[in-house]
Formats: sequence, structure tokens, C-alpha cells
Amino acid sequence: MKEHPSADIVGSLGTELSGKTVVLAITGSVAAVRASDLARLLMRHGADVRPVMTKAATELIHPNLLEWATGHKPILELTGAIEHVDLVGNVPVHADLLLIAPATANTIGKMANGIDDSPVTTFFTTAFGEGIPVVLVPAMHQSMYHHPFVVENLSKLEKAGVRVLMPRVEEGKAKIASEAQIYAAVREALSPGALAALKGKHVVVTAGRTVEYLDPIRVLTNNSTGRMGLALAEAAQRAGARVTLVAGKLSVPVPAGLEVIHAETAAAMFEACQTLVTAQKPAVFLAAAAVGDWTPANPSEVKLPTAGGRLILELVPTPKILDRIKQWSPSTFVVAFRAQAGLDDAALEADARARLAKAGADLIAANDTSRPGEGFETETNALLVLDASGTVERISLAHKAEVAYKLLAKIARTL
Repeated sequence: MKEHPSADIVGSLGTELSGKTVVLAITGSVAAVRASDLARLLMRHGADVRPVMTKAATELIHPNLLEWATGHKPILELTGAIEHVDLVGNVPVHADLLLIAPATANTIGKMANGIDDSPVTTFFTTAFGEGIPVVLVPAMHQSMYHHPFVVENLSKLEKAGVRVLMPRVEEGKAKIASEAQIYAAVREALSPGALAALKGKHVVVTAGRTVEYLDPIRVLTNNSTGRMGLALAEAAQRAGARVTLVAGKLSVPVPAGLEVIHAETAAAMFEACQTLVTAQKPAVFLAAAAVGDWTPANPSEVKLPTAGGRLILELVPTPKILDRIKQWSPSTFVVAFRAQAGLDDAALEADARARLAKAGADLIAANDTSRPGEGFETETNALLVLDASGTVERISLAHKAEVAYKLLAKIARTL
């Protein structure tokens, strides 16, 4: 049988999902417009994606779009072919995961109460009864998330073993999780043991950039969005860890549900980390923030004049958080991050090894920001990972959600 033309993208970004069949169930939220992009991302990582749609979903996007995206005609109703049993029932070969994205409050309520009146709810009942992993991605108006029965239904499903990926809160609105976040949740659901050692552990992540004030208006800072740190925090949270995010300035939104401590200067972040680590002795500390190395010796209390002349600054070093973590909590597993530019592989490794030893850390993840895809403000990264025993491992260029997963999996194997 001739292969559908859409199959030419399968595995183009990686093979992490190769051999896996994902049933993508789509309900009648406006976020359904992103379903084809999500399907294509999963395919680019190797998955075979089979779409299922409610009637309400077909009124927002045409089934032809999903057939174009996946190469499979969407299932719009259950027929004598017993599609739900064929894909997620007690058959010799079934799908590996059911992904319901987007999931409306209406569908969530039915799922939580065993009601089957659409292809999506019947697929859920069948898959869940068969023990197939289910990832649920709610999408609804923010006020609906506060309805006590919606909260109860989500909690009920989560307690029963459904993986729930809550929305991002941006611009005062609850927005469906990004395609990258959903991909990461799918990846973790299909290999649940990889991060199991993090469950119940306290993980501290620093993220973002600090700022050092020259005057009340102007600052010195580093070039960092915080995206890598947030990817690590999200992945640890989904693995069941208790995550505390110590955040400097961020250019990306903080996912819902994270415990956040804001610290915009190097001194404030030092104090926050010292207080937190000394008191709580976290199991893991991920030092992913781009903390400024220098701060003005005498910052001005008023805005510095801009007309004419030259401005000469005296800078003094900021306190090094990374070098103190083991002093505050010797039992904490410390992961350092090191950004460099213009180094070849040997020089990058040597630099990382020296920084690892100086900090007394357990692991260091280094990257060269001058390399394509590894620079600032990108959604991808690659890491050179060294541990205290001298082992070197490379995490190839991939989306930061995937890089975060692989790094945490290495940490989990060590704990």
C-alpha cells in the first residue's frame, strides 16, 4: 500500500517515539486549531498518530486537516469496525498512549463519571480500562478551572492515574500547554520509569537572568530567557517531584502549579537560595540561572545623566551561589550549568571540568552559545554533560523539553 505523503516527516526531529502509536483525541475547544501542529510534532519524533474527533471538534477544524497532518482518516463515530477496541482495546497489538488534547470541561466531566457519548469518551473508557497511559490536556476559559466540580473532576482523574497537563497562565488567561510541553508529557508517559527516582523528591531550579542596577532605571544583565530552567522545572514536576523555582527575570511564562521565589539580583538570588537550601536540604539543586558575575560598586540612587561625557563604572564580583550549595547542604545533588562561546569540543570539556571541580558539584551541563541552535532565545539546545567521576555524555541538539528530560533521566539514574 502506498504511504501517505505526510509520512515523509516521521522521525525528522528524532526517534524517541519510533514504533509508538499515539491516539490523538480532539474535543470542541478553540485550542483544537493547534491539533495538526501537535500531531506533526509527535510524528517528527517518530510517532504514528491516529486522530479521533468529537462532533464539536469537527465544527472548529475540518477532519481533512487531520487526515492531511497524520495520513489517517479521523475517527468521527464508532461503527461496526469497533474502532475503539481495535486501537485501545484488549487486542494483541494496541496503541501505546491516548492523548486527549484539547479536553473541554464537558468531556472531562464525562470522563470522570464514566459517561460514554462520543468517540473520545469511549476511547478513554476503553483505553483506561485496558491500562493504556492517558495524557489529558485541559483547555477552557480560566474561570472554568475555578469551578469546584471541574477541580474535583480533574483531581479525580489525576488520582486515578490520568496524567493531567495544566494550562499556562498568560495575559490573565489560561492557555493550553504548548506543543513542546505536550510532547514532553507524552515522552514521559511512554517511559515512566526513567524519572521515577525524582518522585516525592524536593528539586530546586534556578532560572532566568539576574539584573544589577546602575541606577533606578538602567541595569547590567545576561542574555537568557529562562526557557531551559523552566523546561527542567516542568519535567521534574511532571515526574512527581516537589519543585521550587528560584526565578530571576524571565522572558517566558511560568507554568501553573510551580512554587516560585522571585529574586531579580544576584544578591537576592544568593540570599533566597541560602535560606531555602539551608532550611530544606533539597535532594537536587539545578543551577540553570544566568547569574550576573559583576555588580556596580556604587549604584546611583537617581537616574544617571545621559548628556555628554563618559561614564566610568567600578564593578565588584557578585557572590557565587553555585560554590556554596554543598556547604549549605552536603547531601544535595548539585547540577551546574556552564555557557561558553567560541570553544571547540576539547576546550568546552576542559572548561566544564574545571568549573565542576571548583564548585564541588556532582554534574555539570555545558553548552557553546555560538553554535547553531544552542544560542540564546532559541527553543533548542545541546549539552555536554560531565559528572564528578569523569564520565562524559553528549545530549544532541533537540527541543529544550527533550534536552531537559534526558538530563533529568541521567540525574534520576544517579540518585
